[in-house]
Amino acid sequence: MQRPEPPCPHPDTSALLASVELFHGLDQPTLRKLGDEMEPVRLSAGEVLFRRGDPADSLYLVADGCLQVVFERADDTEQVLGQIAVGGCLGEIALLANQPRSATVRAIQPSELMRLTKAGLDRFLAQHPDIKQQLERLASSRQSGQSLALMDLFRGLDQSALDQVIQESAWLRLSGGDTLFRQGDPADCLYTVVSGRLEAIIQEEGGGDPMVRPIGRGTCVGEMALLTEAPRSATVRAVRDSELIRLPKAAFDRLLQAHPQAAVELSRTLARRLQQSDASRTKTTPIATIAVVPGHQAVPHARFAERLVSALGTCGGSVLHLDGSRLDRHLGKGTAQVPLNSLSNNRIVDWLNDQETQYRYLLLECDSTPSPWTKRCLRQADLILLVHTAGAYSSPGVIEMLMRSGEAGGAGARKELVLLHPDDAKAPEGTGQWLKACQVSAHHHVRADRQADYERLARILTGHSVSLVLSGGGARGFAHIGVIRAIKDCGLPIDLIGGTSMGAIIAGQYAMGRSVEEIVELNRKGFVGLAPHRDKTLPIMAMITGRKLTKMLKMMFGSRQIEDLWIKYFCVSANLTRAAMMVHQAGPLWLWTRASVAVPGAIPPVVLPNGDLLIDGGILNNLPADVMGELAQGAVIAVDVCARTDLTTNVGAHTFFSGWQLFWRRLNPLAKRVSVPNIFNILTRATMLNTLSKIETIKRQADLYLHVPTEGISIFDWKSIDRIVDIGYHSARETLENWKRNRPT
Repeated sequence: MQRPEPPCPHPDTSALLASVELFHGLDQPTLRKLGDEMEPVRLSAGEVLFRRGDPADSLYLVADGCLQVVFERADDTEQVLGQIAVGGCLGEIALLANQPRSATVRAIQPSELMRLTKAGLDRFLAQHPDIKQQLERLASSRQSGQSLALMDLFRGLDQSALDQVIQESAWLRLSGGDTLFRQGDPADCLYTVVSGRLEAIIQEEGGGDPMVRPIGRGTCVGEMALLTEAPRSATVRAVRDSELIRLPKAAFDRLLQAHPQAAVELSRTLARRLQQSDASRTKTTPIATIAVVPGHQAVPHARFAERLVSALGTCGGSVLHLDGSRLDRHLGKGTAQVPLNSLSNNRIVDWLNDQETQYRYLLLECDSTPSPWTKRCLRQADLILLVHTAGAYSSPGVIEMLMRSGEAGGAGARKELVLLHPDDAKAPEGTGQWLKACQVSAHHHVRADRQADYERLARILTGHSVSLVLSGGGARGFAHIGVIRAIKDCGLPIDLIGGTSMGAIIAGQYAMGRSVEEIVELNRKGFVGLAPHRDKTLPIMAMITGRKLTKMLKMMFGSRQIEDLWIKYFCVSANLTRAAMMVHQAGPLWLWTRASVAVPGAIPPVVLPNGDLLIDGGILNNLPADVMGELAQGAVIAVDVCARTDLTTNVGAHTFFSGWQLFWRRLNPLAKRVSVPNIFNILTRATMLNTLSKIETIKRQADLYLHVPTEGISIFDWKSIDRIVDIGYHSARETLENWKRNRPT
């Protein structure tokens, strides 16, 4: 670190000051007076003057030698931002902004500097306001240059080239929710993101869900359209308050011609983007900053924030927790409540943006009132968590009302609801009322003092969740219970769960919070005790009435709504009327599982109020790993219990039997016994063929694909539940252990 010498005037201080452009025009008495305020600092080669994050207490002038400015990242890598030679000034950015140092400075060779303390600088600037303006312009220009140097496109450019870019570009601020440009607009410039976060939304021809690509700090925006001279290929909007640099097309063309390195970096960026395109179909943008908002003043959101910070720490990367008082400790008393229209607001926002480069996650704890700090948190957030105490829905709080009106900011941020429950809560209730009243994209149930719930929430929010998808397969689906037991024994979480047909039933039971042992007994009581498959009827619409099946599902699930489950859940059915897949994420659990298991021809379909008919989801998607991939950001485990080959017969080729022939053969003890599948087997197997034909695609959609060997097990072998559970457990345990050991964190 720096070694100050005893205070004494440096013999060449006046000459040094006179050579600095900043002090041109000052007379000799003034230069001598300024020199008297300064003291020498000597550095050996490689010695650090100050590090990024250090408090700013001095301004420095380089009298001899040369220093290097580097940006140190949280992953211990660094990037060179520039060099300061003799006559150069450094340290002014943090000093003027009253912020910690934004970069690390070290000596390239033995160097000598002149140090001016903050107090000395303040006294001098008070007498020379014109110098203060010049210093502010220097700081602004250097900060712009540092911002550009951190961007891939401008990496490797020398200072003169960066200065040229700065002169030809314009700075642009967007509020959260603002649109930068729309898909199809003409392209006339390139943007680079200095701070904040945006997202590109690509709507493909033919409709469907749009593809969303996150755009973070240091990223280029709009370069593809400039290169191809085509219209904008996406709509780009600000997720939160953001700052960008706008470079006109002519300046962009000159940059690529004069600096081949910029063209190389641009091609690398485009290559990375093309590689990621297959994986970028997502509904959410990765988060860096989370705002925790209390729904009412009585909500214990501070305690919630503390527990969530601890849970975020288990998701990889560092976490910074800020409330108003913590910010004041960093930037000075009263800073948090500075009005948003104050000149000091940019300084605060810049500091918050800088923290995102030092920490993986920022958690901003709002006040219980719509204070300036609360509004600043909302404008800064990628994700807003609206925290309420569970119970009957009450009217929205003041902050929530301001959010809805747009007065509080946060218009572009994702908003999700968190309902806090007591530890002894058996099951959430009334969530549907909350979802109708609150304008949120998702909800989470958290028991207030159960850390496992906070860790599940943290994994879901940060894209580190582990999701489980279960296929249909009749009694073979009992193997799913064994796989769940193996997952738990391996110490892996299940943060989200869903499935089709029998998989939907097992998934629903687990999402209710039942243990493996409880699930086994519940299914024994239902499928063996009630035997819903024996509820025969005149086969006009189906082979069974479905009454026993409905009774069994109501026994298993009661009146529980999907949105009231502890764990996020979905099931899949097929709309026979409209030839469409239905994904059920809300409503009566018994009803939608009843639709998901309605094998056409065997079980009556579920009739919707509009007359549409819902049947077994396996017809269209028996293992919906793709659906889970759309709903969750994280690892997806897909479990398939379908036999690869099934339903063979011992009759001769081209032999045709009527039902009556088979019936009389069974009655005649002298007739040759023939083995043919019954109608239930044929119909159930038929529901699986679509998925079986796409098994390689499904494997690619899942991070881990598990196939349980169920050949030889009948889809109606309900009484063998214990044996089938064990098959599932033993077939999955070793694979799960290996996957856990080798998967990236």
